[in-house]
Order: sequence, then structure tokens, then C-alpha cells
Amino acid sequence: MKKNYLQLLVLCLFISLASFGQNLENPGEYMDAIGAQRENISKKFLSYISAANHGKRARKVENLRMKLLNEVQEARMNISGLPSFKGDKALRDTTVNFLKMYYNILNEDYSKIINLEDIAEQSYDDMQAYIMAKDMVDKKLEEGNAKMKEANEKFAAANNIRLVEGKSELSEMTQQVHEMNKYYNEVYLVFFKPYKQESYMMEAIEKGNVTGMEQFKNAMLKYANEGLEKIASMKSLQGDNSILFSCKAMLGFYVREAEKHMGLITDYFLAKERFDGIQKEYKKKSIPSNQEIDDYNKAVNEVNKAGQNYNNTINQVNQERTELLKAWNKSVDDFLGEHTPKYR
Repeated sequence: MKKNYLQLLVLCLFISLASFGQNLENPGEYMDAIGAQRENISKKFLSYISAANHGKRARKVENLRMKLLNEVQEARMNISGLPSFKGDKALRDTTVNFLKMYYNILNEDYSKIINLEDIAEQSYDDMQAYIMAKDMVDKKLEEGNAKMKEANEKFAAANNIRLVEGKSELSEMTQQVHEMNKYYNEVYLVFFKPYKQESYMMEAIEKGNVTGMEQFKNAMLKYANEGLEKIASMKSLQGDNSILFSCKAMLGFYVREAEKHMGLITDYFLAKERFDGIQKEYKKKSIPSNQEIDDYNKAVNEVNKAGQNYNNTINQVNQERTELLKAWNKSVDDFLGEHTPKYR
């Protein structure tokens, strides 16, 4: 089963360590002192994201997160130590506040996300909470970046600095991974909803709980059909339909399992229940009649046939599920590998 992967965040940092060799009386060089290391820290953040989304879970990249925390803290202390520019503190203080927010996100929000990741697959609600927590971080960073952009524009306008329009390679890459993450999460939740109901259904089968089988089968079928309808309206990401096709294959399997295979499985448990009752009564007879013998033998044949159908069905379903989940996991790995920048 594919874990769901770490949230990809929109991040275009405007931060740096102070470069005390610069002339901080010059407005352009003052901006450079605050923003010159944007690329350095952005690259390290993308390295963190790349590691998290190329086959590693959040806990596997803790060292990278801690290093990034140290980088942000050092930049924050250095920038806070800069003087204001001719009495104007706005750019400096906005950057410091942004770095404080960014540090808190890495330190607190990501810690919560890592803990949520550990329980995400326990239920659809847990998985949804996990993804929502990552989306909330994304929103915070977008708002912080918007404030940083506004502060830079105001400082530039006040000091007759002409800002060059256009996106840098790093900002384009962070936007790319943000869009990919949003797209992937949407498809993943469509997959996960019936997937989880099927896992509950399989537990009911192991316990011989026919009521539970029917309940979870119906829920699985409902969510699979809803998912098929939803992905039919979804477009590809940059021409890549791979996970849509793979998700559609999984949902189709859940529909077939519910409509075709589960009938034979529940038939076995119902036949076994009937047989157990007939066998119990039959054993009470010291000398059963010919009719009672015939009825008992008929029940034996029926439960044996139902058992054979059950075994064949379970084997078929297990094999098909294994193959399709393998294909789904591979499609996710390939999709993330294709659309996540590999920054080191």
C-alpha cells in the first residue's frame, strides 16, 4: 500500500544571512543583504522536499529538516541584527517575521504532520486530516510569501529600485511541486476511500461477519462509483494521465469485487451457517431416516461447493488486488519521480 507522500509546499524565500561586506546605505545592496541567500536556502528546502517525495517518508528525512531549521534560525538572527534602512524597518522586520513563521512551520507543523503520517492509514478521516494539515502549511507559506513580495515591492518603490518581473527557476520549481502535490492528493483520496472500506470488509470476512461484509461492501461500491465519476471529470497534469488510469483500474476492481465476487463469498458463509444448523440436528438422531440422510448429504454437497467457490474467488481476488496495487504503487512512484524536482 502506497503511503501517502509529504506535502509539497509553495516556497519562494527572500532570506539570507547578512553580508556585512556590502554598503548597507545603498538601497539595492540593502535588499541584497536581506535576499541574497534566497537561492541557497530554497535549494536546501527543495532538497528536503525531493528526498521526501522520492521514496522516503517524513521520518526518513528528519536530518534534512533539522539542518534546514538551523539555516533558517541563523538567517533570522543575522537579518534581525541588520540596521533599519534610513529609519525604514518594514523590509527587515517583515523578513524576520516571515522567518519566524517559517521556523515554526518546520518545527511545529511538520512535527504534527510526521505524527499524523504514522496514523494516516487507520481511517479515511485520519488520512484526510493528514492531508489537510499539509494543505494548511501550504496556505501559511503562500500568505507569508505574499507579504514578503509586498514588502519588497514597497521598499523598491520607495527607493526607486526597478524590480525585474519574471519567475526564477526555483520559484517555477516550487510552483510545479505545489501543483503536483495538490493534484496527487486529490487522486489519492479518491483511491483511498474505497480502499479503506475494502480493508474493513476483508477483516469482516476473516471473522465470518456477514453483516459487516455487506455493510462495508456497499460502502466500498458507493465510494468506488463516486470516485469513477470524479476522475472522469479530472484532467491530466501536464499531459500525464498515469495515476488517473491506475486509480481508475483500482476503482474498477472494487466495483467488480462488490458486484461479482462478494456474492460468492457471502454465499459460502450463509451455506455454512445453514449446514451447521442441519448438522447439529442430524447428530441428535440416533437412527436418521433415509430422507434425513439425503437432506444431510445434500447440505454437505452444498457447503462443499460453496466452499470451493469461496476458495477460488478469494484466490482470484487476492491475485488481482496484488497486481493492481503493485501497478498503482509503481504509477505513484513514477508520477512523483517525474514531477518532483530532484534538487541536491
